[in-house]
Amino acid sequence: MQALEIAVPGSISNVGPAFDTLSVAVELYLRVRIVDVCPGSPDALAFHFPDGPLVGDNRIEAAFRLARARFGIAAPGLRVEVRSTIPRCAGLGSSGAATIAGFRLYEAVTSPRDAEDWLSLACELEGHPDNAAAALIGGITLSCQGDDGRVLLRGWRWPDDIRIVIATPGVPLETAVARRVLPPAIKLSDAVFNLQRALLLVRAIETGRLGDLREALRDRWHQPYRAPLVPGLTEALALDHPALLGVCLSGAGPSIVAFATDGAPDVAALLDDMYRRLRVPCTIRILAAHQPRGA
Repeated sequence: MQALEIAVPGSISNVGPAFDTLSVAVELYLRVRIVDVCPGSPDALAFHFPDGPLVGDNRIEAAFRLARARFGIAAPGLRVEVRSTIPRCAGLGSSGAATIAGFRLYEAVTSPRDAEDWLSLACELEGHPDNAAAALIGGITLSCQGDDGRVLLRGWRWPDDIRIVIATPGVPLETAVARRVLPPAIKLSDAVFNLQRALLLVRAIETGRLGDLREALRDRWHQPYRAPLVPGLTEALALDHPALLGVCLSGAGPSIVAFATDGAPDVAALLDDMYRRLRVPCTIRILAAHQPRGA
């Protein structure tokens, strides 16, 4: 058990019109390594963050404690080391990854559980299933939450020929803040608009009809309301390039995602130039999806 490492990917969620439903795991990772096991101190947890002190809540510990309370199996005391390449408050699933890491840590020292058990539990901490779903199984995931809180989880492989270019402006945005700007209700016409495009998006990914992605990524539920909080979103949605398949907000933002073909470096340069003109500091990443195990 000592020196066991748990790696959990970050994710992009919402994916245009698929609010709180679709998510894609990406190759940014939260890594939790068990440094020492202390059987004489049951349920004790000690954390070390070599990359700098923890800012905010320790979602790993919160998830571990929730699992311990729910399943009732005592765990040995643990000393763990945590490192992460997932930026916080960036719309890249850092909270969802930490929640799943806490569950995986508890699972590693107790007994395995079904993915849907973990995902339903994750909703109690996260409030929505999408980021946790991608962090849990990888690839592209679809989450459907029932009236009883249980979540149906379906996942499949993200197409290898669609590269993911992520622009993260240096303006952290808390998910709670981005949620508060959303309207309490949406018009019927906007509901139909997003439903049509969410279905088109899933079908375009399944069939490889990549030319449909630009239209399929359009949204009226959350991006228009969050645009004032996200530097460059309006400009990015209007970008055009032969290699650019489409653009959307990542989660609640402020990261922006551009899907691209082999010309991903050109798309990255296009985004970098846009933020330079806006005089907004920005980090650009070209990422692959973290694919499901064995897929």
